[in-house]
Amino acid sequence: MCGLEPIIGWVRTSRPVARDDTTAPASRKRGSSLDAISDLAGSLSHDFNNLLMVMRNCGVFLREDLDAGDPRQEYVNDLLEAAERAEHLVSQLQAFGRTQMLRPEYVKPADLIRNVSETLRRLVPEDVDLRLSIGAKDATVFVDPAQFQVVVVNLMSWAASRVGGSRRIWLSLAKETLDFPNAPEGSASHGEFVRLVVAKTGKGLDESDRKRLFEPKLLSEGRSTANTDLRLASVYGIVEQSGGHIDVESEPGRGTQIKVYLPVVSVENVRAFPAKRSPPTSLNGSEVILLVEDDTTVRRMVRDALERHGYTVFEASDGSDALRVAAMFDTPPDLLITDLVMPELSGRELIEVLKVENRLTKVLLMSGHTDDEVLKRASPAERYPFIKKPFSHKELAIRVREVLDD
Repeated sequence: MCGLEPIIGWVRTSRPVARDDTTAPASRKRGSSLDAISDLAGSLSHDFNNLLMVMRNCGVFLREDLDAGDPRQEYVNDLLEAAERAEHLVSQLQAFGRTQMLRPEYVKPADLIRNVSETLRRLVPEDVDLRLSIGAKDATVFVDPAQFQVVVVNLMSWAASRVGGSRRIWLSLAKETLDFPNAPEGSASHGEFVRLVVAKTGKGLDESDRKRLFEPKLLSEGRSTANTDLRLASVYGIVEQSGGHIDVESEPGRGTQIKVYLPVVSVENVRAFPAKRSPPTSLNGSEVILLVEDDTTVRRMVRDALERHGYTVFEASDGSDALRVAAMFDTPPDLLITDLVMPELSGRELIEVLKVENRLTKVLLMSGHTDDEVLKRASPAERYPFIKKPFSHKELAIRVREVLDD
């Protein structure tokens, strides 16, 4: 068990199956109550993202326009810091709700863990015995590297806050060949997996606690302050959205271990993956852009961001309005930036109409709805460049320049 032998007597929430064991139960699936919370989290996070994007970028515009010594800079910095903290909270909600936009790459988990090893040690109190066992050094998985590190840090943070007994925490990484019968759609069902284990001594979990382990927790702090603990909720969402599995083993009085399984990818897949492109040398341009966004404040913010980088921007409040504006051009604009989800005429429907009428050049889609069916169904030939809300004006400028220069 990769250095975890001192913790014994585990009770499994779900057990992956060894390749010659066909009688073990299937992986745990989310219950109806957890799904309801997840759906609500995903829906709320989209609305918050629009608001936060406006707050964050308007704050950046203010900071750029104020003189360096202006005393109002302090207020702007506080605003931006609060917006950044709020975005982090929303990203955790999206992870739990399985609605965040992951940016997967072929990476080696062992390297990612080594990169955050110092952070992990700082999370653990000095009186806790932390033991790391990092194997599978050459194993490659296809995950969002930043989100994988969120998984590792959140698991370690949770373990450090719950450790007891002999006050030991183990983190191990290894490879294992397994079957997951009845695996959820979109997740790997059998083959070779990288297994990340975080285990702790202490109180352990009873049956009720194990069933609710990945639900958001409300943590009271004093009489007037409350925190929502989304650490394990976001871990579950990231792993599930990445096609992986989670296994929890625990027993009251004997500690808890959480195992994360991610499918190993072949060397051929890694070699076939295109190399990262270099960032654009300039973020400015003089092209004409048609911007379509039904949220007035978001549209105004995106327009201001584009104009600050030299672009000429024509606005439309929805798909139907965009068709009217597009008809005014003798030649199509250099770029169409459109929200995906809009009333009456969606972004995808708008694109199809403009294609038929030969009034479409390059496209950049934007949305906070990362689970949109358009993104799921499109074949590689039909996919358009995409930017996920919330984005900064610099991120937008980079993406616009990449699309125009492609």
